[in-house]
Amino acid sequence: MNSFETETHSKDLNTIYPDKITDIENFDFSINNKSSSNFKAELRLFRKKIMRFFKQRQNNFFKNVLLITLGDLPIDFIKAFQKQYPDKIISILTAIDDTDGLENTSIRFEYYLQNRINTAGLYKFPRNIDNINIYGLYSPAFSGFDRTRLQYLAPFVKAARICAKKLSPDVIHADNIPFFLGEEFEKVSYPIKVVQIIKDFSQFETNKTEAFWTAINLVDKKGMKRICRDKIIKKCIASLFNLHNTRRFYQLRECLEFIYMNYFKFRKYIDKCEDIDENILFSRMNARVLQLFPQMAYEDDMFCNAMYHTLKKTNFWAVISKTYYDEIFNFPELSGKLYNRILNTKNKSSYVLYGCDARFHKIYQQFNSENFRDLRDRNKKYLIKEFSPERIKAKFLDIKLFEEENYTIHGYLDSFYNAPLIFIGSTNANDILGEGIDIDFNVIFKLFELNKNLLVIINIPDGLKNDYIKTRINFLEKNYSLNGRWIFIDGKINLAQFYSASDMAFFPRRINPTKIEHYLSMKYGCIPVVSRTGIYNDTVADIFDDITYGCGFKTKIPLTRDEDANKVYCETVLKALNIYSKNPASWNLLIKNAMNYDSGWKFNIIEQYNSMYDKK
Repeated sequence: MNSFETETHSKDLNTIYPDKITDIENFDFSINNKSSSNFKAELRLFRKKIMRFFKQRQNNFFKNVLLITLGDLPIDFIKAFQKQYPDKIISILTAIDDTDGLENTSIRFEYYLQNRINTAGLYKFPRNIDNINIYGLYSPAFSGFDRTRLQYLAPFVKAARICAKKLSPDVIHADNIPFFLGEEFEKVSYPIKVVQIIKDFSQFETNKTEAFWTAINLVDKKGMKRICRDKIIKKCIASLFNLHNTRRFYQLRECLEFIYMNYFKFRKYIDKCEDIDENILFSRMNARVLQLFPQMAYEDDMFCNAMYHTLKKTNFWAVISKTYYDEIFNFPELSGKLYNRILNTKNKSSYVLYGCDARFHKIYQQFNSENFRDLRDRNKKYLIKEFSPERIKAKFLDIKLFEEENYTIHGYLDSFYNAPLIFIGSTNANDILGEGIDIDFNVIFKLFELNKNLLVIINIPDGLKNDYIKTRINFLEKNYSLNGRWIFIDGKINLAQFYSASDMAFFPRRINPTKIEHYLSMKYGCIPVVSRTGIYNDTVADIFDDITYGCGFKTKIPLTRDEDANKVYCETVLKALNIYSKNPASWNLLIKNAMNYDSGWKFNIIEQYNSMYDKK
């Protein structure tokens, strides 16, 4: 298919990206074509009235829920929900990269998107002990790619809408994916409700700009011709093609398709800022595209477009934190260009709480709130012994400590120090500010400067690929006075092993946290020191606020509200260290409260979701 001379594909992306947007704050997503058939409008109104009548007649509004997600499968939530409501059925739809071991279904289809016809198929996972239906959606258009990138949400959502029509659920639960029913459902006679769960309004597409990639995904027929006629872009495309091919004769269409299919393979060195040929060519193409299409520069605007439209179209939306829900209405900077739409849709929004029925890994010494006094020190001594310089040098470490064989270790721990053990972890090395990684390092440096007696374990997978983190680790290595007091692990670890031995864990997140590692930390009696943000504020009781049930420490204010977040967080850490060293009775109470904290899917949490599904 000629990839430059097809009809506009912006129309096919209208569920994710509107055709033309100049000012999103004042943009009205309502039908612009005032000359459209009045008969069709009247017919749609009549259908809505009929469906509303049948909804009101239904005593049991919903029975089947289709939960669409690109993240971890929420098996624990579905088990708890179906235990509470056995007459309801929740199925999962997720993207898959391959179909090995999966059951074929009869659902195969084609869909037009991204300037080409794509194929997709629906597969079913093998029967599981929980008897939960799990469907996998496969399409070459989004298999094998980073699920968080907005470019791959477009084909997935398009295919998911077609699958949803074939599976015929009563409710579609979209988990952190901009999703609403599109034109495929205009002639469907049965009512389907869409419930949108949003974890953070600023999560998508904020890391870097790739204008050329954006343009070839989004521009229409006229825009594609403009790109392919531009002399600078044509020259760059030909040069990039020649870097990886030996053919002497080629067509521009062939070159562009080759680049499209291999884009991220070419961009694998982008963060190293090296003057490699690919980066030079992409930089030139990006710069030229920004001149041709200035609006293509802002990938976060694409997310705003998608979510802006979703908030208007969805039946109900919710965030997973009461604290965050209150904040987005009071602090416009947390939602930016979406603020007006959030206000306008408040009447169909709410918050839901989040549970965690973690299936914990086996640890070296299992312990609970009754025997932790005897076994906690044993776990701690074992972990420190494992990371002694002798064992690290000999590469003779307990394999249960790691989830993968590939890892890198810098520094070591010395058993000579009788000190509190602090664990610092992050799964996103590129989000320094949002994850609060800069606060982690700055506070640790300050504590060492104050001669505080402590041991530190830092775990950030792929952290050494980030220049900021690499510089901090080099600083620690050059400071010989700190030898034996810190260790950095670049690789995936078994968190339970480390939480079971650490005295406290740092969680200085600036953005709304959607991760639940602090639940795991508390389960093993590792006291969390958190920012007063989102889920942390909802679930962690500061001992200074609640001396009876306190299970951790929270900053006085959210870290986004103060210019000196390092100072605010450091003050909280110093309070924690003071109680640890001078008030062992209070510290033991903290451990007991943390270990006894019920983080599961309790009735009141499940009922929030049921009410949201059932809301008329």
